[in-house]
Amino acid sequence: MAQLTVRDFMTSLILTAEADTPLVNAAKLMAAEDVGSLIVTSSDVMAGLVTRKEIIAAQLLSPELYKSLTLEDIMTTPVVTIGPEADLGQVIALMNQANRLHIPVIEGNDIIGVVTATDVIRVLATMKMIADGAPQADEED
Repeated sequence: MAQLTVRDFMTSLILTAEADTPLVNAAKLMAAEDVGSLIVTSSDVMAGLVTRKEIIAAQLLSPELYKSLTLEDIMTTPVVTIGPEADLGQVIALMNQANRLHIPVIEGNDIIGVVTATDVIRVLATMKMIADGAPQADEED
């Protein structure tokens, strides 16, 4: 069996927004697209990352302050990235080392996806089902 790489299980849907985007607008966009993270850019260059966690924390502030925030105010920086050919073990190690649950996948100068803790858990659960002998989709009648 070929080595499983980040490219095989990353999320290809990438949402980006400029650093000066009002947080309220970004939160609505993330909710509409049902994604847990947003790449923050400045002049089309990756500047940071915002996740649901940061948005929820910002919502706990006063309503006036929350409405005045931009992505730049709450983004995580520097952004920890990984290449598409990294394997599952490398992703898990990086997530643990960097204490990040969302890691953009970079190929050359392009963001081609995001790998999340949810993606990792899905792969591990599938591997366990296979190891336990669960029938595969192509084996079922």
